[in-house]
Amino acid sequence: MFFEDVEEGKVYKAEVKKPITGTEIDMTCQLSGMDQRGFVDPEYAKGMGFRDRVLPGAYAMACLFGIMGKHGFLSDAIWVHATDIFFRAPIFPGDVLSAECEAIGKKESKRGGGQVTYRWRLKNQEDKIAVEGTNT
Repeated sequence: MFFEDVEEGKVYKAEVKKPITGTEIDMTCQLSGMDQRGFVDPEYAKGMGFRDRVLPGAYAMACLFGIMGKHGFLSDAIWVHATDIFFRAPIFPGDVLSAECEAIGKKESKRGGGQVTYRWRLKNQEDKIAVEGTNT
């Protein structure tokens, strides 16, 4: 989707859904070094009050970009700014994520195209917001 195609005020909902597996949590933690026990050890996470180990927040945001990119909304975007990111509910292995973005502002560039500011939400299979924020 090109800058010119984005409509301010429109909510773009991806039809693509992303299942989360324990294997991808393991791989993400190993590749990134985010191998804290709450991400890789279910018993430790349960001792912290969670029902299972938790998906790292940074990877949750990567899932948002993947889901929306497949939808076309963020397929050519480069993330330059973020504000007000809130982790509302943990994401566990077995959860299935969906995403939506609302375009709340556009700023044209002198070189063509421009920046889009959008509010986004990453939801679980129960339509509960897991993570939300605002990006440009």
